[in-house]
Amino acid sequence: MTQTTEEQSQAPAGTAAGLPQPEPQEEKNAQLNDKTVVNEDVPAPEPAVVRQAAGERKPRRGFCSPILIFFSALGSLFAGMVSLSATAGQGMSKFYWHIPVLYGDKTTREWPEITGFKSGCAAGGKSLLYGFYDGITGVVVLPYKGAKGAGIKGLGIGILHGLGGLLFKPLSGIWAFIGHPIYGLHKHISNRKASDQQGNLSSAV
Repeated sequence: MTQTTEEQSQAPAGTAAGLPQPEPQEEKNAQLNDKTVVNEDVPAPEPAVVRQAAGERKPRRGFCSPILIFFSALGSLFAGMVSLSATAGQGMSKFYWHIPVLYGDKTTREWPEITGFKSGCAAGGKSLLYGFYDGITGVVVLPYKGAKGAGIKGLGIGILHGLGGLLFKPLSGIWAFIGHPIYGLHKHISNRKASDQQGNLSSAV
């Protein structure tokens, strides 16, 4: 009995308490290496990387799109007003220009050809000048030519033609002075749009 007590007293404290003694760190690492199986043939997964194509830009939200829409609508409204004004001005001018032609006034000048804004301005200025000039001088010139060609009858016709020209030719010149430049601007915008569309089609092909 005394010997057993001495043996227990000589034993380590951990063993005497009946607790398992901790294993060394090297033995734990060896056990973990034995349990872990690494397959070297399988490559490690690469991190997901979003690659962007060369020359491709990431779409960005247009913060000024309402402003662009506003100016686009404003441009469309301006083009519509120009087209309407050009149509009205040209129509009124040609209406008053055509009346002397209908009743046989052979001194009426030819209708100008307008291809752009510059030619429209030139035609408007000339029409205004010639409208007043032909209307005023026609009161004298037309009766004289009528009397020279057909006597009294021609004189009466010339007076009527002169009075008609005095009324309608200046009105035609005034409307032409307004309508010809606007019509020229309309033609310029139309030609510009047509050339842009043709350029886009040619570049697309």
